[in-house]
Amino acid sequence: MMRTPAAIGTVIVLALSLTACAVHGQVTTGTPPPPATAGPAPGSATSSTFGSGEALAYDCRQLVGTKTLAKLDPDLAPEGDLIAANDSPTEEVLALHGTVCAWSDTSAAIVLVITAAKPDAPTLATLREKASTGHSDTEFGDSVTAYTTDEQLQLFTHDGYWATAESLLLADPAKLTAIGHALLDGLPAG
Repeated sequence: MMRTPAAIGTVIVLALSLTACAVHGQVTTGTPPPPATAGPAPGSATSSTFGSGEALAYDCRQLVGTKTLAKLDPDLAPEGDLIAANDSPTEEVLALHGTVCAWSDTSAAIVLVITAAKPDAPTLATLREKASTGHSDTEFGDSVTAYTTDEQLQLFTHDGYWATAESLLLADPAKLTAIGHALLDGLPAG
């Protein structure tokens, strides 16, 4: 199902959800089907936050397992038609050569977008400063700095990873916590 850039922008801004994996600018679904290209919405300006990062190639099931997805919403299915909104975490992760995963429940108009990146130190500091306008959350332990805004979660690990989740599902604190812990469990330790 193709979506217009305006509709995708609205979905990402309002629903803030992921449905496919993107590695090095490629978006693939949470299962092995062929990849679809993901990138900024046509005609959008690029963000000034972009720096550089270590290339990550995670399988989406490594970042958020199928059991966790089923508990969040049993109707979530891999989404391959993701267009990153301008200046969104998704756009920034793609520019940093990170991983973007997205799932959707079309019957409930729910999208879940998960990202993971390992930016260089200056870029990580810029992203952390940008995220710090949100609510600081201590739910995830001492080795993680977490910020939430509306339906968005941003996690910064002490070993340099930046992971995000965007979805209407995150309005439920229990689901926000479950997604955050699943992301942290999927990232390399130490």
